[in-house]
Amino acid sequence: DGIKYPRPHLGSSDADVEVMRAARQGVLKRFGGSNVIYGGAGNKILAAALGEVSCSIQHKIGGPWDLCAPEAILKAMGGKMTDFFGNEMEIYQKNGLLKKCNERGYIATPPGAHESYHSAIAETLMEVPEVQKYRDEVMAGVPAS
Repeated sequence: DGIKYPRPHLGSSDADVEVMRAARQGVLKRFGGSNVIYGGAGNKILAAALGEVSCSIQHKIGGPWDLCAPEAILKAMGGKMTDFFGNEMEIYQKNGLLKKCNERGYIATPPGAHESYHSAIAETLMEVPEVQKYRDEVMAGVPAS
Protein backbone atom coordinates (compact mmCIF):
# COMPACT_ATOMS: atom_id res chain seq x y z
CA ASP A 1 0.00 0.00 0.00
CA GLY A 2 3.03 2.29 0.21
CA ILE A 3 2.18 3.46 3.73
CA LYS A 4 2.28 0.42 5.99
CA TYR A 5 4.73 -1.21 3.61
CA PRO A 6 6.90 1.56 2.08
CA ARG A 7 7.86 1.26 -1.58
CA PRO A 8 9.72 -0.09 -3.39
CA HIS A 9 8.31 -3.51 -2.65
CA LEU A 10 10.54 -6.57 -2.73
CA GLY A 11 8.58 -9.75 -3.35
CA SER A 12 9.99 -12.85 -1.70
CA SER A 13 9.00 -15.83 0.37
CA ASP A 14 9.15 -16.21 4.10
CA ALA A 15 11.95 -18.79 3.71
CA ASP A 16 13.91 -18.63 6.94
CA VAL A 17 17.24 -19.75 5.54
CA GLU A 18 20.50 -17.85 5.79
CA VAL A 19 20.84 -17.05 2.08
CA MET A 20 17.33 -15.58 1.78
CA ARG A 21 17.53 -13.60 5.01
CA ALA A 22 20.81 -12.06 3.83
CA ALA A 23 19.54 -11.53 0.26
CA ARG A 24 16.41 -9.69 1.43
CA GLN A 25 18.48 -7.57 3.81
CA GLY A 26 21.00 -6.71 1.07
CA VAL A 27 18.35 -5.62 -1.44
CA LEU A 28 16.40 -3.62 1.13
CA LYS A 29 19.55 -1.94 2.42
CA ARG A 30 20.54 -0.78 -1.07
CA PHE A 31 17.13 0.13 -2.50
CA GLY A 32 15.02 0.78 0.61
CA GLY A 33 11.36 -0.15 0.81
CA SER A 34 9.85 -3.24 2.38
CA ASN A 35 9.54 -6.96 1.85
CA VAL A 36 6.15 -8.32 0.80
CA ILE A 37 5.74 -12.06 1.27
CA TYR A 38 4.13 -14.12 -1.48
CA GLY A 39 3.57 -17.86 -1.48
CA GLY A 40 4.69 -19.75 -4.58
CA ALA A 41 7.18 -18.79 -7.26
CA GLY A 42 4.40 -18.08 -9.75
CA ASN A 43 2.72 -15.58 -7.45
CA LYS A 44 5.99 -13.73 -6.83
CA ILE A 45 6.82 -13.57 -10.55
CA LEU A 46 3.29 -12.46 -11.46
CA ALA A 47 3.53 -9.74 -8.79
CA ALA A 48 6.54 -8.43 -10.72
CA ALA A 49 4.72 -8.76 -14.07
CA LEU A 50 1.82 -6.71 -12.71
CA GLY A 51 4.11 -4.09 -11.19
CA GLU A 52 3.02 -4.86 -7.61
CA VAL A 53 6.68 -5.28 -6.63
CA SER A 54 9.85 -3.67 -7.97
CA CYS A 55 11.54 -7.07 -7.97
CA SER A 56 10.97 -10.62 -6.85
CA ILE A 57 13.73 -12.95 -5.68
CA GLN A 58 13.95 -16.58 -4.63
CA HIS A 59 17.05 -18.72 -4.08
CA LYS A 60 15.56 -21.98 -5.38
CA ILE A 61 12.43 -23.40 -6.94
CA GLY A 62 10.87 -26.84 -7.35
CA GLY A 63 11.53 -27.13 -11.06
CA PRO A 64 10.68 -25.69 -14.48
CA TRP A 65 6.96 -26.10 -13.76
CA ASP A 66 7.30 -23.30 -11.20
CA LEU A 67 8.66 -20.85 -13.76
CA CYS A 68 7.55 -21.59 -17.31
CA ALA A 69 4.07 -19.97 -17.31
CA PRO A 70 4.82 -16.98 -15.05
CA GLU A 71 8.10 -16.29 -16.86
CA ALA A 72 6.31 -16.34 -20.22
CA ILE A 73 3.75 -13.83 -18.92
CA LEU A 74 6.45 -11.63 -17.34
CA LYS A 75 8.52 -11.55 -20.54
CA ALA A 76 5.46 -11.02 -22.78
CA MET A 77 4.60 -7.98 -20.69
CA GLY A 78 8.16 -6.63 -20.98
CA GLY A 79 9.67 -7.83 -17.69
CA LYS A 80 12.96 -9.64 -17.21
CA MET A 81 14.00 -12.79 -15.37
CA THR A 82 17.41 -14.30 -14.68
CA ASP A 83 18.63 -16.85 -12.22
CA PHE A 84 19.39 -15.75 -8.63
CA PHE A 85 22.96 -14.95 -9.67
CA GLY A 86 22.01 -12.72 -12.64
CA ASN A 87 22.70 -15.32 -15.35
CA GLU A 88 20.33 -16.39 -18.10
CA MET A 89 17.88 -19.12 -17.07
CA GLU A 90 19.19 -22.60 -17.90
CA ILE A 91 16.50 -24.75 -16.35
CA TYR A 92 14.78 -25.34 -19.70
CA GLN A 93 17.78 -26.85 -21.50
CA LYS A 94 16.82 -29.88 -23.55
CA ASN A 95 19.86 -31.97 -22.66
CA GLY A 96 18.70 -32.30 -19.05
CA LEU A 97 22.31 -32.57 -17.92
CA LEU A 98 22.50 -29.23 -16.16
CA LYS A 99 22.78 -30.00 -12.50
CA LYS A 100 21.10 -28.07 -9.74
CA CYS A 101 19.18 -25.73 -12.05
CA ASN A 102 16.29 -25.67 -9.58
CA GLU A 103 18.71 -24.40 -6.92
CA ARG A 104 19.60 -21.37 -9.04
CA GLY A 105 16.31 -19.61 -8.26
CA TYR A 106 15.43 -16.34 -9.96
CA ILE A 107 15.31 -12.56 -10.00
CA ALA A 108 12.23 -11.07 -11.71
CA THR A 109 11.78 -7.38 -12.49
CA PRO A 110 8.64 -5.76 -13.88
CA PRO A 111 7.84 -4.24 -17.26
CA GLY A 112 9.26 -0.74 -17.45
CA ALA A 113 12.17 -1.50 -15.12
CA HIS A 114 15.40 -0.49 -16.79
CA GLU A 115 17.93 -3.21 -17.62
CA SER A 116 20.40 -1.48 -15.31
CA TYR A 117 17.97 -1.91 -12.40
CA HIS A 118 17.82 -5.68 -12.94
CA SER A 119 21.60 -5.76 -13.18
CA ALA A 120 21.91 -3.69 -10.00
CA ILE A 121 19.75 -6.19 -8.12
CA ALA A 122 21.93 -9.07 -9.34
CA GLU A 123 25.10 -7.16 -8.44
CA THR A 124 23.70 -6.37 -5.00
CA LEU A 125 22.91 -10.02 -4.39
CA MET A 126 26.35 -11.10 -5.54
CA GLU A 127 27.95 -8.70 -3.03
CA VAL A 128 26.23 -10.51 -0.15
CA PRO A 129 28.66 -13.08 1.35
CA GLU A 130 25.88 -15.59 2.06
CA VAL A 131 24.76 -15.43 -1.58
CA GLN A 132 28.36 -15.89 -2.76
CA LYS A 133 28.66 -18.94 -0.50
CA TYR A 134 25.35 -20.33 -1.77
CA ARG A 135 26.41 -19.78 -5.41
CA ASP A 136 29.69 -21.59 -4.77
CA GLU A 137 27.84 -24.53 -3.21
CA VAL A 138 25.26 -24.72 -6.00
CA MET A 139 27.76 -24.35 -8.82
CA ALA A 140 30.36 -26.78 -7.41
CA GLY A 141 30.95 -29.47 -10.00
CA VAL A 142 28.64 -27.87 -12.57
CA PRO A 143 30.36 -27.36 -15.93
CA ALA A 144 30.46 -23.77 -17.17
CA SER A 145 27.78 -23.12 -19.77
